[in-house]
Amino acid sequence: MLSRQLIVCGLLIAGLGCSGDSGLTSVSGKVTLDGAPLSKGSISLRPADSSNKDEPYASIGPDGAFKVMTKDRPGVAKGKYSVLVTAYEDLDPKNPSAAPKSLIPRKYAAMDKPVLFIEVPSASYDLTLTSKP
Repeated sequence: MLSRQLIVCGLLIAGLGCSGDSGLTSVSGKVTLDGAPLSKGSISLRPADSSNKDEPYASIGPDGAFKVMTKDRPGVAKGKYSVLVTAYEDLDPKNPSAAPKSLIPRKYAAMDKPVLFIEVPSASYDLTLTSKP
């Protein structure tokens, strides 16, 4: 009887420890530039709530897809965020000291005047960028 109770307690403890309830909402989507997938770059989210010090981030894959992480865990805390997107050409091996050229307008990476916003708990966001002003 005691061994059965120990097994049940052990399973309960293991289940609680592995529940994965981090309070984060899965956030993913696609980034396009002028209708075509943006094939590389990164995204960072800046919380509107100044008490939230986390800055979720994502890498943009070759198909434009991204999945946001917070401190190496998938997901984002609920709230409003400004979205910053950066994407640069690969460095020229013949001129490694040259500044990399942005593939998108700088307005999408402007911290002082963000132009993209999301509100979590929605889980899927498609970010549509345009190269025109």
